[in-house]
Amino acid sequence: MNWKDAVRYAIVRYAARHHTVQIDRSTFIAEEQQDLVALTGTAGRTPGQTISRIFQELRDEGFLFFARSGRYVLNSKPLDAVKEDAGNDVLDNAVRKGQLILNDVEVTDAAGQRRLRRGVSALRKAALLNFGHACALCDIGESNLLVASHVARWADRPEARGQLRNVICFCRFHDSLFEHGYFALSDEFILLRKRDIRSRAIATWLDTCTGPFKVPSVAPAPEYLYEHRHRVGLSQ
Repeated sequence: MNWKDAVRYAIVRYAARHHTVQIDRSTFIAEEQQDLVALTGTAGRTPGQTISRIFQELRDEGFLFFARSGRYVLNSKPLDAVKEDAGNDVLDNAVRKGQLILNDVEVTDAAGQRRLRRGVSALRKAALLNFGHACALCDIGESNLLVASHVARWADRPEARGQLRNVICFCRFHDSLFEHGYFALSDEFILLRKRDIRSRAIATWLDTCTGPFKVPSVAPAPEYLYEHRHRVGLSQ
């Protein structure tokens, strides 16, 4: 086996053994170098330097992410924000890669709650950036009035909580109307309104303060839009 393939497999093995996607290069070398030499059959004079060089190559290829902490992160595996003490750049990378996991945590677990909040914050930051720091349906751009709104609800789709394709940036009013089924979105992002809206204020808001959906670079996934339409009873 060549060195690059051997190191790649060893990284996955290391991550599974330590239950983490964050790889400390020095620890990795100490634990894996002997097996890598035996597997490749070519020790060379400086196997540790060879491993370091391959880490850099795998980073350049996108297999690894290099964090400000000096650790490498395995991009192909999910990052559990509650279990992993990850830096903000690692959390941001996990959101970009679609690998962020936001699991429930006991309210008595202060450290877990703190890590969960940081994960949610990373997702919100990515959502606002994805929509240009403005509501997807109106011109409200004040950060304190914007919400990273889940399409498939937090409780209904735990595996999708950290997915950027399950989050829309809405103002607080559009977020509330979306959550309570006053409107939904088709797969083509056309607004589907609830019939017989009794509130004149709500009807007026939807008529005059709601524009076309601003499709971002990372668009909401059809499966989540369908799930929301089914939940609130608005079909295409």
